[in-house]
Amino acid sequence: MPQLEQVSVFSSLIFWSIISFVLLLWLLKKYAFPPILQMLEERQKKISGDIKSAEAMRAEAEKIKQEFDAQLQTAHDKASTIVQLAQDESRKMQEKTLNETQAKVRQMQKEAEHEIRVARDKLMGEIRQYVSVLTIASTEKILRRTMQDDDKKRLVDESIEEVVKNLGK
Repeated sequence: MPQLEQVSVFSSLIFWSIISFVLLLWLLKKYAFPPILQMLEERQKKISGDIKSAEAMRAEAEKIKQEFDAQLQTAHDKASTIVQLAQDESRKMQEKTLNETQAKVRQMQKEAEHEIRVARDKLMGEIRQYVSVLTIASTEKILRRTMQDDDKKRLVDESIEEVVKNLGK
């Protein structure tokens, strides 16, 4: 290999290359590497701090989320309770209104029945009066004489009973 035989020519060049390389390494170690290493350490510390800060923030966010979920559940429970109370109150009001309405209907029904009885009694009284007058008048005409009070009463009662029976049918 002819290329390796020329080493003697380049020996001084190799010596000075090695010296330059060693000097360059020493200068880099003395002046360039410390700031670079310091910057790398600072960056590592910053990244570690950021990771710890992110972990703390994540833990804080998780805690806040749990508190929010608890508050949300509490609010949901309160809302359910309020809805249940409103439904119960509505049901009570509905029952109260229904009971009041039924009481009013019963009262109106009683009043109507009372009015009907009063009107019926009044009408029956008037019918009795007319029937008694008609009965007495027709009987007097038939008999052509005036009847005694006992006869009139008996005749009126019989006529009224017959009319009431016919009206009932």
